Parts: sequence; structure tokens; C-alpha cells
Amino acid sequence: MTNQNKVLLLSIAIVAFVVGIAINTSRTEPVSEASALLSAQLETSDPITGSSNIDSVQNKLGELTLVNFWATWCSPCREEMPLFEAMYRLHQEDGFTIIGIAIDNPSRSQPFLDSMDISYPILYAENTGMQLLEKTGNGQGLLPYSLLLDKHGNVLDQVLGKIDEAQIQAWLTEHL
Repeated sequence: MTNQNKVLLLSIAIVAFVVGIAINTSRTEPVSEASALLSAQLETSDPITGSSNIDSVQNKLGELTLVNFWATWCSPCREEMPLFEAMYRLHQEDGFTIIGIAIDNPSRSQPFLDSMDISYPILYAENTGMQLLEKTGNGQGLLPYSLLLDKHGNVLDQVLGKIDEAQIQAWLTEHL
């Protein structure tokens, strides 16, 4: 094989690689309102009694609310939860709240939540979780996925992937 053929094959391989990445890049559809999320009837679970009820995100909104979709099997989800808990405890009295929406069932999630001492509200989407992700702009159903909502449920920001402390601090500074 000549050098010219090698260069041509390498060029084709690079172009194919770039096109593949462009096609498969994770992306979200921008959303400005989250009516499907706000009105979804989701399960709650009392860790002490084990009883469950039905509730909605709408009933738990604060002045500024971070709604985070997660699952026990999602490593990046588990990694960001201690930060969420710390920020929730620090800024809860300022009107900042976090609502976790588990794409799991309570029996699988609760031991994990207990081990991490998570106190912010958790709702369970289980079987409807993927449809709810799609309705909120995450058609690929990737986790973690978060929406930042104002007190009326309007979407201020959306993030596919892990969130860091600097991002939360920027939101608090801008919106509270």
C-alpha cells in the first residue's frame, strides 16, 4: 500500500469517526415549561414506616428548585448526590430545594438513600420515568438529567450530565 493510499484511508477513518461522534452526541431538546413534570403523579415513600403516597413536583416547588432524575445504577448520579444534599441543607432556608426523581422503585432506592443520608424529597417515576424524561427534553433518556425551575415551574436551565458546586452557586447567585 502506498503512502498516498494510507493517507486517504486515514482521512476517511477520521471523517467517519467525527461523523459518528456528531450523530451520537448526547443532546437535549430545549424546554421552557415543564407542565408534564409538574403534574405527574409520582410515588413517595416514607423511609420509617415504609408507606407510600402519591405526590407531584408542583407540590414541592421552592423559590428555586433543582429537579434531578437519577437511578441507583447510574454512577454519575450517585457521585453528585452528596453535593446536592450539602447544597440543599445549606440553602433550603433561602428558598432553594432539590427534588430527586428516581427511575427506580422505593425498595431498591431507599437503602441507597439511607446510606447517603439524603434528606431532600425523592419521588419515584419507575415505569413512567423514561416518558417523563422525554417530555422534559431528554429524548435519549440519559442520566443524570436535571431541570432548574423557578417558583412557578418555568424552566430556567437544563443539564444533561453531572452538576458541580460552581454551577449550583451560579444559579443561587443569579436566581435567589
